[in-house]
Amino acid sequence: MLAKLKELRALNAFAKKQSVGMQKKLMLYWVSMVLVIFAAVILLMSVAGIFSRNDEQLHEVMELQLKNTLDNLTGHLDRLTAQSLQLSKELSRDIEAVLVQEGMSLQEVNDDPDLLLRLQEAMYPLINTALQTSNCNGAYAILDATTNTGLEFADHSRSGVHLRYANLNASSPVSPTVVYFRGIPDIARQKNLELHNRWNLEFDTDQIPGCRELMDTPPDRPAQHYFWSRRVDLKDTWESAMLLCVPILGGDGTAYGVCGVEISALYFQFSYPTAEGQFGSAVTVLAPIQDGRLLLGDGLTGSVSGTYLDGQESLVIHQGRYYNEYDSGSEGYIGLHQTIAISRGEEESTVWAAAILIPQDSYAAYTAGVQKTWIIAALGMLLALLALSFFLARRFVRPITDSLKRFQQEGIPEQAISSGISEVDELAEFLNARARSQGLEHGELPPNIAELFDQFVARKNLLTESERNILRYYVDGHEIAEIPELAFISMSTVRKHNRSIYEKLGVASRDELMLYIDLLRRCGRLQELI
Repeated sequence: MLAKLKELRALNAFAKKQSVGMQKKLMLYWVSMVLVIFAAVILLMSVAGIFSRNDEQLHEVMELQLKNTLDNLTGHLDRLTAQSLQLSKELSRDIEAVLVQEGMSLQEVNDDPDLLLRLQEAMYPLINTALQTSNCNGAYAILDATTNTGLEFADHSRSGVHLRYANLNASSPVSPTVVYFRGIPDIARQKNLELHNRWNLEFDTDQIPGCRELMDTPPDRPAQHYFWSRRVDLKDTWESAMLLCVPILGGDGTAYGVCGVEISALYFQFSYPTAEGQFGSAVTVLAPIQDGRLLLGDGLTGSVSGTYLDGQESLVIHQGRYYNEYDSGSEGYIGLHQTIAISRGEEESTVWAAAILIPQDSYAAYTAGVQKTWIIAALGMLLALLALSFFLARRFVRPITDSLKRFQQEGIPEQAISSGISEVDELAEFLNARARSQGLEHGELPPNIAELFDQFVARKNLLTESERNILRYYVDGHEIAEIPELAFISMSTVRKHNRSIYEKLGVASRDELMLYIDLLRRCGRLQELI
């Protein structure tokens, strides 16, 4: 390409003194070369990824996904909270009715299996209705009483009813099959319910952090203090879930227990599938944030299809301009998160967040594909423009240089040969006509060519004495390699003089200089130059 640019410079300098026709042709060639350089720059910028708007596009997509996810989660959890508060109110009424009828307080119910059965029978319809009408996979109520206070673990064993859906699957997240997970088995027999394969008579409140405290220090109203527990393992099962805990308060403010609903990890996965997009699989996460980490193991993770997430990681958050990076230590994810208020009271100290996560390698693969497309397009553009420049060089430039070299090497042919360039053909015809008659004389050249020679000769006055000596050697027919010995100077000095001679005489190369010398000799004007 460098050689082409040098050739273009020489031809452009010569064309400035020629007719408009040659200038237009050379200008077209010049434009093609500029476009080649432009395409090369575009290619380099494509390789560097300067044209990529992937980060901005990803931010826009993820911001919209996060907004939709946040709206869905907020609406989902708010509805469950409202239904659980209503469940608390109705359970309080029915429990109080049984206690008033029996003339007993809740504390007196301890060690009375028959009365506990009556209380659970009163609670069952309300819990079952809550399960059937709520977007969850379980509903429960825990009474602050136990069947046997003499047992070793009686202080954290509490009577209650827990109903759950079984056989969850992706096509039907809420299966109609209800199983009896906790409670007195007589109710399961009455309602023809199957006992869960890990059924227990009572709840272990130690498995629900904050539950015991909620019963020991009840608020004035249930709506003043309720919370979603961090994800807990359901005792004796492989399952885990988050539980909404709402206090059940009597008319006098006595805490009868705790009720609420359950969202299991499996149910959440089915409810929030991955969102497949151009950047990768986006996973929905509801988890607490602590010390700059997103604690997936304490929250819930939607479907992880197409990712490496297992829902147990602790992700270190690195804030970014367009998105955040979430590092698990072995895998990286990118995404956005926003805090969400899901509890009321003391548990508000736990900061929860909804997040959208995409595997970092998926996004890297996408950006690499986009960059590859840009590079291929820019490379194709560069090759097309290079082909155009070579075509124009062959079509417009080579006839000029070929004709001038033929004049220099072979002289003017008797029969004029068309070069396709009007100015060159005009010069050839004129020189041929004058050579056949009386030879060339000063002033008989075409005005535009005579002016070109006059300007060339006039520029000799710009040369220094040393440069004139070098020029004389060229006039005498010596080659560059001979001049250092003739002039008693080094080759580098010769080259330095050459550059100065070319610049001052307005030529681009020795070939162009020798062409002027040859033409001046033919015109009988060579003496004017030396």
